Amino acid sequence: MIYVVELPVQGEPHAWFAFDLADLSRKMVTLAGRGGACYTYWNEAEAVGAFEGGDPRIAGKEHWRARRALYEQLVALEVLADDN
Repeated sequence: MIYVVELPVQGEPHAWFAFDLADLSRKMVTLAGRGGACYTYWNEAEAVGAFEGGDPRIAGKEHWRARRALYEQLVALEVLADDN
């Protein structure tokens, strides 16, 4: 599974997943022209590491919404447990 955090120019960050490279390619086509940034994590370990602060692009207080979006995606896919 491949995980993506999207930070649009306007609006809230959100996270989504792709099953494989072909699925990722199809989904990225729909993002073309939207602007903003997309950060790709190639497996669960990378995605969890990013959520835990291992990726400086979404680390720090100013990016808590991006990390929260990634967290919610990881919980939805049962990679992480929702302890709340």
